[in-house]
Order: sequence, then C-alpha cells, then structure tokens
Amino acid sequence: MAPTTVVAGVGPGLGSSVARRFAAAGDDVALFARSSDYLSAIADEIQAETPGTTLPVETDVADPTAVASSFETVRDAFSPVDRLVFTSGSPSAGGGIVDVDPAEFRDALDTRLRGAFRCVREAVDDMVADGGGTVVVTNSGQSRRPSADVAYAASRHGTRGLVRSLAADPRLGEADVQAVHLIVDGWIDKPSLRDRYPDHERWMDPDQIAERIYDIATTPETVHASEIDLRHPRDEPSF
Repeated sequence: MAPTTVVAGVGPGLGSSVARRFAAAGDDVALFARSSDYLSAIADEIQAETPGTTLPVETDVADPTAVASSFETVRDAFSPVDRLVFTSGSPSAGGGIVDVDPAEFRDALDTRLRGAFRCVREAVDDMVADGGGTVVVTNSGQSRRPSADVAYAASRHGTRGLVRSLAADPRLGEADVQAVHLIVDGWIDKPSLRDRYPDHERWMDPDQIAERIYDIATTPETVHASEIDLRHPRDEPSF
C-alpha cells in the first residue's frame, strides 16, 4: 500500500511542488486548499504526470468541521495519514498593536496557528496509532525574530512553538513520529511575487524546496529532524 500524504495549503508555488514531489514517489497525495478550481486542475495535472494518486479536497483550515471532514475523506479514499506537510499561509492583517484590526488579528491566528493545530492533530492521531510518520510545517524567518506586524509575527511565532512542542512530546517520540519546523528564510518563486517584485533576483525554486522536504519526510527511523532553515545560497540568515 502506498503511503498517504496530505499537503495542506496547495497553491501556485510551494504547495503544488510538494504535492508533485510526493506523487512522483508513488504516494497517495491529498491536496487541501480553499480554491476548488485551482485545486482540481493541479491535482489532475499531477495525476497525469506522476505514478501517484491525487485527491483534491476543498478545505478551509480555519474551519474545524471542514478540517475534520477532509481528513475523514482522505482516510476513506486512501488510508490513515503517514505524512503531513502544512504550507498554508494566513490572511493579511498588517499593523502594530495599536493599529491592527482585532478581527483580522483573530483571522490570522485562526488560519495559520489554529489551522496548523487542527491539521497536525488529525494527522498525528493516525501516526501514533499506526506507529510512525512525519509532520513538516513550513514557516518564515519571522518565526524567530520580532516584527511590528503583530498579527503576522504572533501567528508565525505561535506556529513555531506548536511544532517545537511536538518534537518535545515523549509520546510522539515513542511512536516514531517526526515533527519538523521548516523555516524557508527567503523568497519562494511564484508568479504573484515575481509580478509584485520584478527587480528581486534571489528566488528559491519551490521544486528544490520540495525535494528537501521529501528527503526530511523519508528520513531513516533513527535520525529525526526537529528544526531546519533553508535559504538562497547568496542570502545571509536573517535571524
């Protein structure tokens, strides 16, 4: 039976590259995103190009009921989850503590931090029951440095704390569940960013990031990762 991989946060860029890489290895891959049109198109494309099987599942990670239902859909179609890669972003909520809109602050936390919590909890339940698996949650360098953008910083710092706590959980260690906080400390190449920042030169190839994630997720049982940062070779670490 092929491993079951869930990629939460599939869009043009990293999420679709991750889904394609795991499908290229023959995995059963469930793709979560809110955009049903893009999701169906990229799932069909990956299905046609790889030996894996894809399943598009329209999912709003900010909705607890939707997340639970989506994981049940995956279990019914494939099997319990072996790997979760969470790449979902968060809604825009700029501003410092005085200026940020409280509702936007709540939405940023609900999508990014609580969304990660919901997906991770569903996946980890399967992994503990089945004796192992891997969770990879991607984040930005802002998860390790202060920022005046309070909603973005709080959601990113909180996500780091969530994933780091998994690595410290003895129950997960005893069950051979690997939990990795993956910092992508740079600019991921995707059309929307290239259009917005045409003068930027140092882009990180999402396919190459996906290759690193695949390597991490298939690490031998006796060597687990915990926190890793990836960057462009000509960029200095920003934290």
